[in-house]
Amino acid sequence: MRYNMLSCLSFFFLLMITGCKKDDLTPPRDTAPVRAMGDFIRNNYDLSLLAAAMQKTGLLDSLNQPGSFTCFAPDNKGFNEIGINSPADFDAMSPEALRLLVKYHVFNDRKYVSEFPLQMGNKYVTLAGPELYVSVSNSPNATYTPPETRDVFVNGAMIYPAPKRNVALSNGVIHVIRKPLNFKPVTIQEYLQADTSLSIFVTVMKRCKLWDGLKEKGPFTVFVPDNEVFRKYNISPDSATRLDPEKYQTIAFNIYPLALKPKRIFSTDWVQVSGTYGPISSMINVGNFAIKPAYEYNWYNNTENTYINMMDAIQGGFSNNGPSTIYYRKGFAVGTDQLTSNGLVHRIDDLLLDPATLRK
Repeated sequence: MRYNMLSCLSFFFLLMITGCKKDDLTPPRDTAPVRAMGDFIRNNYDLSLLAAAMQKTGLLDSLNQPGSFTCFAPDNKGFNEIGINSPADFDAMSPEALRLLVKYHVFNDRKYVSEFPLQMGNKYVTLAGPELYVSVSNSPNATYTPPETRDVFVNGAMIYPAPKRNVALSNGVIHVIRKPLNFKPVTIQEYLQADTSLSIFVTVMKRCKLWDGLKEKGPFTVFVPDNEVFRKYNISPDSATRLDPEKYQTIAFNIYPLALKPKRIFSTDWVQVSGTYGPISSMINVGNFAIKPAYEYNWYNNTENTYINMMDAIQGGFSNNGPSTIYYRKGFAVGTDQLTSNGLVHRIDDLLLDPATLRK
């Protein structure tokens, strides 16, 4: 009798565990999963904020349709780092902006990591309309990396390695990414103009006759210091309006939009192109200087090391015309890879070059 009672209790306990268990991020690829994408996202603790955003916009149920779909899914940690900690935080966004956000992470077709070409900037049209960019490379300093384990970044956001990539579902595949993708349907000029904390940069661009170029087709990449940074160098809103660019070497200010040369450079691109310690010739060269973005992910403790080094492209080594190392404003998740209709904005916490050292 005691044995039968224990057996019944054990069976009941197992039923409770099974009933409460949420989906794992690792359904087997060699089977035919029956779970559709919308239901999988809804039932995953690590994707609960993405699920909430999709639920608010009606996309979650749409992802249960036959498909197929590829979804780049930011986990909760990625949302937390841009200031979204609960579903209520999405209420601060307009319905249109939230709809754009979630639909921009999905495109039609099922693409596993091995199916993305081994090259930079593969384009895929999202459900939102605008394209996203998938870059694939071998591991740094490696001549060959197996396709399933290659380094893959989407708009500068890392796709985590297995088991968080190639999550096979009945109507598509999910790849979990490091941070939410950031797309604004405006030009770089409109983006900068709308943010009053960037007003000094806007004035400097106008004084240097670079402003009008930022509304053209591009694509352009712009490194943007905010007003607080300029004030550290004694450049105020008033003094910026009186700035005489003829008193400075051209590079002093045209380095920020990379001299308006058409380039779309995500924060992680140059790491993929050149490896961690690439030569100066593989960096972003502007005049006699070179910008070297660095990105390192520590898998042991799940931390990132991200920064920009300013290099002397002629003499080699670090630049002597300002800070040698610059960081992204409010961290990597917030400061980098803000994609617009005609390029990219990276928010930085220092000037690339000290104008005082470049006076004629």
